[in-house]
Amino acid sequence: MTDLDAMRRYDQLTERVYGERCLPSRTRDLILALGWVTLRDPRRHHPDVLVWDRTREVLNYDNRQMWETIAEDVPRYEHDWHADPTGCQAPMVRAKRLCGRSTTIGFAEFDPATGWMRDWGFCSRPRCREYMRPILERAEHSKDRAPEPIPNAGGRLPLFFAWNWESRYRKAMQVIRHRTEWEPPSYGLSADEWPSIPGQEKPQAFPKLRLVASDGAVIGRDTPALASSRST
Repeated sequence: MTDLDAMRRYDQLTERVYGERCLPSRTRDLILALGWVTLRDPRRHHPDVLVWDRTREVLNYDNRQMWETIAEDVPRYEHDWHADPTGCQAPMVRAKRLCGRSTTIGFAEFDPATGWMRDWGFCSRPRCREYMRPILERAEHSKDRAPEPIPNAGGRLPLFFAWNWESRYRKAMQVIRHRTEWEPPSYGLSADEWPSIPGQEKPQAFPKLRLVASDGAVIGRDTPALASSRST
């Protein structure tokens, strides 16, 4: 890759990053910094300059801040507890709204297509309990029938760079979240590989830049090469 090619690739990367609506600010900054370090940094050809260390220097991050940024991008399903309605969810007979009274019974239902969870709650009114009955029957054992939840968070860094992200994500979960049970989703690490969800815009694949690494540690500073959008 010539310097002119690298400049064009960096411009394309920057344009795409700023056009991506679902990028948390720190994830965006990390992608731009990785792009700079691998494509435009005057020190990028120095044999002793490592991607991780140089990127941290460019961002003026300490090591913990770097791992926090990686942890924020770990591919995962996160239920939005604030999106669930509060109060009884049975519809009113004459009014176009939900009952809304304080609930006396609540349960979760898992979507058979996405594996995502929905919380239900109902009050003690007989007609609300009658409305609840078929929903409760449908929800029983729905978790056992549901597939692995499709991720709805993270997975943006692998959109742009082919690296050993699984190793990075595992360490970030251990260092920042103190969780060792995280496993990569079977759908893939990159958000463009996940199944489409109705009503949600799916990220588009971007020709990835390969960051040379082994077991999560950089072992060389070759000129970045374009990799397939399915590369890992």
